[in-house]
Amino acid sequence: MRRPSILVVEDDAILADSLLTRLTLEGMAPIRAADCAEALAALEGRGFDAVVSDIRLPDGSGEEVFRSHRARRAAIPTIFTTAFADVEQAVRLVKLGAVDYLTKPYDLGALVDLLTRVTRAAGEARPSAPAVVAVSPAMARLTAALDRLAESDRNLLLTGAAGVGKKTLARRIHDRSARAGAPFVVVEGAGLAATVGDRVLFGAVGGDGVPEPGLAAQAGAGTLLVAEIADIAPEMQARLSRFVEDHVYRPVGGTREEIFAGRLMATATAGAETPPGPRADLVDRFGVLAIRVPALAERVEDLLPLAEAMLADESAAAGSVPKVFARDAVAALEAHDWPGNLRELRNRIVRAHLLAAGETIAAIDLFPERPPAGERAGLELDAARRDAERQVIEAALAENGGRIVETAKTLGISRVTLWSKMKRFGIAKE
Repeated sequence: MRRPSILVVEDDAILADSLLTRLTLEGMAPIRAADCAEALAALEGRGFDAVVSDIRLPDGSGEEVFRSHRARRAAIPTIFTTAFADVEQAVRLVKLGAVDYLTKPYDLGALVDLLTRVTRAAGEARPSAPAVVAVSPAMARLTAALDRLAESDRNLLLTGAAGVGKKTLARRIHDRSARAGAPFVVVEGAGLAATVGDRVLFGAVGGDGVPEPGLAAQAGAGTLLVAEIADIAPEMQARLSRFVEDHVYRPVGGTREEIFAGRLMATATAGAETPPGPRADLVDRFGVLAIRVPALAERVEDLLPLAEAMLADESAAAGSVPKVFARDAVAALEAHDWPGNLRELRNRIVRAHLLAAGETIAAIDLFPERPPAGERAGLELDAARRDAERQVIEAALAENGGRIVETAKTLGISRVTLWSKMKRFGIAKE
């Protein structure tokens, strides 16, 4: 049986050695990278089943590695390890697509268990939840329009907030078109850099005359989707315009032009189509047909059906008894404003399914960064008590001209206790 390959990005040599030893004993194949540069080189050189990455690294941030690699290739399940001060950043990374985060010092057993579940789920064939849920009027109108556009060969631009499912909808259009039997090829805009974009997209002809097909040739008569055109290098945007307009390109080193026989689609995050995003003419050429995808907050009727479909998908992938949402989880789902849209919803459900102890998903499983209502109320009461105590001490100090002995007598406490409270509340000794 193949051992799961794990990339460990950790600059602390002692911690890294301990982690590599434990993962090896658990039947995994870990490889260490000590900084961002080594991590990116390792990710370029081979495939991994999962990544465990520190957020703070000597030459940058684990977030930079995560974003850079995700822009060029399919996402690898990533678990971040972080100091308490970086928890807010870690939560943001989970919304962007990371599996989970662990706060240092973390339990190696918990990490091993999480990695085992993640790699097992990734290695199994995963049945797909319904690609599109259209209970809401907004999505019903959109899907009807997209089904009509599937019959066209015109260039299409899908816009909307990050995580709304633009790629999923592009795939739906392809699958419902006459091109469904041909390839559906996705190229990330960030991968079309000024120096390599032509070779990636248009291919090349070597010195021996042997062609190296680019993504345009690989798409053939199917669909080529350029994801996030705002991320394309400006120089490449200029060279891309004619290809988008005329469907003609020339491979690097080639002497003749090739005709692209497929359909072109593109996506752009809302607002990115204005400067300093793509050139206006590139947007116009891609946007012969332009469709805006609504945010999840605009289609609240779809939220629960989507969440239930995703949860069923996770249970099926894990081969476990289907899990269900508890009543407080449903209330939490409906109360959240979902700034990360479908991507955030999927990430939270995947994490909750992995970590929930029983067959029921509770609100705390979906939103671990939020304390339960009773605990939250207790925290608020403690804060109110501290604020009231601080105000009483400040008033007594003012009344006694800042004199400690007199103030302590007024409050009925010792001088030592008063000094201690002043230090805790940040009250100046003056």
